[in-house]
Amino acid sequence: MVDTDSMRLELSAQTDAGRKSLLGQFLTPSPVAHFMASLFRPSPFKECRLLDPGAGIGTLSAAFLDRCISEGLNFQRITVDAFEIDDRLEPHLIRTLEACRQHLFYESTVRGRDFIEAAVATLAGDLFAEPLPRYTHAILNPPYKKMRSDSPYRSDLRSVGIETVNLYSAFVALSLELLEEGGQLVAIIPRSFCNGPYYRPFRDLVIS
Repeated sequence: MVDTDSMRLELSAQTDAGRKSLLGQFLTPSPVAHFMASLFRPSPFKECRLLDPGAGIGTLSAAFLDRCISEGLNFQRITVDAFEIDDRLEPHLIRTLEACRQHLFYESTVRGRDFIEAAVATLAGDLFAEPLPRYTHAILNPPYKKMRSDSPYRSDLRSVGIETVNLYSAFVALSLELLEEGGQLVAIIPRSFCNGPYYRPFRDLVIS
C-alpha cells in the first residue's frame, strides 16, 4: 500500500486557497480513495485500461492498484492514464506511480494535458490530436468549479453533445463517453447534479 496522505497534507498546507479555487482542486484522502476502489466489481476484461483524470498526486490510481493486489482483480495487463495539468503536482504523481511498481507490474502514462481538451478532441475525431484509448475503468475526484457561459469549455463540450455547467459534471460525462461498453466508473460528485434544469442533460447522460 502506498501512503499518499502525508504528501497530501503537506501540499495542501503549501497551496494557497486562491490557487485551489482557480483549479477547483481537492486532493483525495487515502481512506476515501480506498473506499472508492472497493466499489469496482470483478470485470470480464482481461486488460485493464484505467483512466484517472485530474489525478493530483496519484492517490486514486494507487488505491485502485492496491485493490488489484489485495483483492485479486486479475488482469493480464494493466495500463494507467493519469491526467494532471498542475505542474506542481506532476512530480509527486510520478513518484506515487513509481512506488506502486514495487508491488505490481503495470504501465502508466502521465499526461500533463488538459483532460477536457484531450477528451473532446478524441470524441470529435480530431485528426491532428493524439487519440485517447477506450478505457475499461475510470476513477476520479473531478475539479469542482462552475464554467462561465462564455467559457471555451462550454462550446467544446457542446461540439461532442455534452451540455453542462460545471467542471465536475464535464469530467464525469467525458469519462463516461470514453469508457468501453461494460466499463466501470467510480467518481466523487456532489448531489447538486440531482437538482434543477441546468443538470438535466447530464442526468440524462448518466442514466442512458
